[in-house]
Amino acid sequence: MNAFLEALLSSPRKRVRLDELRRHYFSLYPDVQNSAERSSMLLEALKKLEADGTISLPASGSWEQAGSPALPLWITLKRTPRSKIAMNHAAVTWAPELGFWPELRPSQLSALQPINDFLLRRRGTFSPVPIKERSLEIFGDEKRLDNMCTGDFLFGGRLPLSVIGCFRVPQPLPYRKVDTPGKSILVVENHNTYWSFAEWNEGTQRYTAVVYGGGENFRLTGRALQQAMQETGASSAEYFGDLDPKGLSIPVDFNRCIEPGYPTVSAALPLYRWLIANGVRREKPECATYAVGLAVAWLGSELAAKLEAVWSSGMWLPQEALGTEQLHSGAMDI
Repeated sequence: MNAFLEALLSSPRKRVRLDELRRHYFSLYPDVQNSAERSSMLLEALKKLEADGTISLPASGSWEQAGSPALPLWITLKRTPRSKIAMNHAAVTWAPELGFWPELRPSQLSALQPINDFLLRRRGTFSPVPIKERSLEIFGDEKRLDNMCTGDFLFGGRLPLSVIGCFRVPQPLPYRKVDTPGKSILVVENHNTYWSFAEWNEGTQRYTAVVYGGGENFRLTGRALQQAMQETGASSAEYFGDLDPKGLSIPVDFNRCIEPGYPTVSAALPLYRWLIANGVRREKPECATYAVGLAVAWLGSELAAKLEAVWSSGMWLPQEALGTEQLHSGAMDI
């Protein structure tokens, strides 16, 4: 049964209000909560349940007046709520890896049971595969595990994906290489800067390759970075991004979340040093509330002190200040 419907059927009432709809949906699919498409995805799920005949949506007057898209203020269940029909989960034979099951809500247990069945059925007879392949095998839905994940874990960090023999496949990292194996590669946050540095590096051959990190997408690309380093013969990886709290948190989070045995990135300190000394300062008041220790963790105490002074004034420095003209005029001839 659809896990979202299972969660709705746990309601003691036939009419389920919008705040409860959101709570159930985002509990099942926590990654969706931060997506700009979260309302559209919830509405799509509700319309599917209506098409299946399990719920009914209200008339147009009982929908939000604003919203893109607008959502119903409530839905009506067409089946009797099952809150009084309690399943005895203690009677289930749980795989040892799922010993945390008593900590979960009923809606989460409905998602855990197919995983339990898989572990008991395939005990010791599977190898790591991409997450969508494993999701299709367990749930008959290739996207289900992806939607349940927070990083590389399920159920609030209780179950690593490795336990069920799968991993998230990162988007490939675009890069431009030159024939200088043994040097470092440079990962840059934004795509305009990627173009400028890649063009400049063709002549200077300072890096084995210049890699486009893709902003926040870089946080979960450890396997792709390793592949790029192997293909280019790079010895290490440096990172250069915007000098705002988000720009620093991207590589810091990358290093913190990387799987054992995969490469980390270090700060491209000469590039950051130039940017702090010469970059264009732009206003961003929220920078003044930066997390203590973030700048030091990435840049070291000397550069961090200078950057924190910029942040405290409500300013930041975009990496685009170190662009084509600056690079070709010798800004990095150090």
